[in-house]
Amino acid sequence: MNAWLLELWAAPAALGFALLFNVPPRSLIACCTLAVLGHACRKAVVVLGGDIVLGTLFGGVVIGIAAEWWAKRHRMIPTVYSISAAIPMVPGTFMYKAVQGLLGIANISKLPAAQENAQLLLTDASINAVKASMILLALAFGIAAPILFLPPRRD
Repeated sequence: MNAWLLELWAAPAALGFALLFNVPPRSLIACCTLAVLGHACRKAVVVLGGDIVLGTLFGGVVIGIAAEWWAKRHRMIPTVYSISAAIPMVPGTFMYKAVQGLLGIANISKLPAAQENAQLLLTDASINAVKASMILLALAFGIAAPILFLPPRRD
């Protein structure tokens, strides 16, 4: 399967969260479209050699700017579009690996050989936790960037 087709899986995830948050039915297509755009932007940055944090920042900015534009055009609040579109970019894998590493540390015995394993687990858990935190910050800043840097909307 083409790797770029995998980006389309962001749409059902965004649709599920949009339905969960009671987004108006006329806005569901926009939420799905923004999710695919943001995910594809992140993938493009990673394919071009960038870090996943930088890719998430660019994807979040794309989602934020497009949500502002779409909201202005349809007289809605941008949050309706941006939040459900950004949720598929939340770094669940990194969070899961960080917690798994911490749980692995909790089960290590006091043997000297196990101490080296504990250091490796702690290092791995720390790296994954920091990466997940940075991705979440990049996503939040990317979505908020239009609000912070663009002139205010006049309705």
